[in-house]
Amino acid sequence: MQKGFMVAVKAVIIKENRVLVLQRSKKEMEQSHMNKHQKWDLPGGGVYFHEKSEDGLQREIWEETQLQVELGKPISLFDVIRNQVHLCIFTYAAAWKSGEVCLSEEHEAFEWLTLEEVEESGMPHWLKRDILCAFAEVQPYKKIKNT
Repeated sequence: MQKGFMVAVKAVIIKENRVLVLQRSKKEMEQSHMNKHQKWDLPGGGVYFHEKSEDGLQREIWEETQLQVELGKPISLFDVIRNQVHLCIFTYAAAWKSGEVCLSEEHEAFEWLTLEEVEESGMPHWLKRDILCAFAEVQPYKKIKNT
């Protein structure tokens, strides 16, 4: 296997006090080099060489969900190093602007969950942490913007 370095971007998208979570397709999980067992996901993916991270994230969100969002600040950076690959994942807070979810073949289902539903779910700790951070980032901004 060839060694490699990749950058990926993800978004915690919040709409009306709910967060969008995606369920990865079986095919997507089987083809994954980094995580074959985690079904829950956030919209996002790899950034192309010479593509700004925000532009890549907007592209990935559109490709996977057909949603328009307003990106906030990055809320986490996570390094995954395995199988001769180093992946840096930047996660951004985002607020839904428009559109209805229309999934690509990478995902087979989606849910808009409340923070309480996320906390009670079987999602991994890192995902719950990023969602909580995004709520803290997006909600005060929305209140200021709407006044």
